[in-house]
Amino acid sequence: MNFNSWNWFWSVCFGVTAVVIIISNSISIAVLVNRKFRKRSHYLLIDLAIADLLVGLFAVPIYMIAVISEGKLVSIVVRDGIDMFTGLSSIFTLTVISLERLFAISRPLRHRQLSSRSYVIPIATPWILSLMGTSARVLLDYSIVTHHQFVTVIIICLFTPLLITCTSYCVIWRKQASRMHNEVRTRREARLSKTLFLITGTFVLTWLPFQVVVVLFGMCVPCRNMHIVVVFVFKLLQFGNSFLNFLIYCLRMPDYRKAVSNIFFKCKCHGRYNNSVANILGDSRTNIALVRHTSALSLCNVPTTLAMIKPGDIVQL
Repeated sequence: MNFNSWNWFWSVCFGVTAVVIIISNSISIAVLVNRKFRKRSHYLLIDLAIADLLVGLFAVPIYMIAVISEGKLVSIVVRDGIDMFTGLSSIFTLTVISLERLFAISRPLRHRQLSSRSYVIPIATPWILSLMGTSARVLLDYSIVTHHQFVTVIIICLFTPLLITCTSYCVIWRKQASRMHNEVRTRREARLSKTLFLITGTFVLTWLPFQVVVVLFGMCVPCRNMHIVVVFVFKLLQFGNSFLNFLIYCLRMPDYRKAVSNIFFKCKCHGRYNNSVANILGDSRTNIALVRHTSALSLCNVPTTLAMIKPGDIVQL
């Protein structure tokens, strides 16, 4: 099998990745919007889950269609634009999350006094910045910006958020190391900060390699002779990051793991209930049929044992 060209193996890998991304992030959104998890610190996690869900719904399928059709059904600029928009929204959301964690650790009293409306701007900012960064790809297609200017925009959009995020978590660690963790709320905030830092670390490890390849292709002409299998692997690694957050939540957040288990348990019980009802309604040997007619009940197919009841006998239903 030639892995340097698109074949059924890559179709299965990317297709399964898209399905897993959609299912895992749909579950994450369902859990996080639950009243039990509806906390201010989780608003940005919902925002991140929506960005990852868009990867499975649009970015992966459009990438597959563009590669299979060789740009005939979907143009390259549409493929790159959707890919950039979903990816940048994730990285900018992670940056806003790190700043929110920094504020929660450094100013705990002020953080507790924040209202839900104060999270509107932090939620909207990543999408606005992502749209601005994606517009550079459209401008490149119309030759308004040069290729080197486009690569510069990518570098700025990549490394500036990462620098801010790493700096924020470094300050968080220093502040946590200098205080006692006696309060339950303080320990909870510290654990959440570690979880979010782990999410950021996995994002860098999985999403950054393909972006480095993009930069190399734009600045180094000999590097464009790279095997296509490397590009597919790095791209698959980038898309795979969109469902890793679900696994991290399950490993690091016991309440989240319990809520996910309850969702599967309810689905399983609901399926059993539907099967039981179907069996009961479909049983032709049912002895009693209730027919509603003008607010009266008629009993049909009454067993012979009921006909043997004598007047004055007490019947318990």
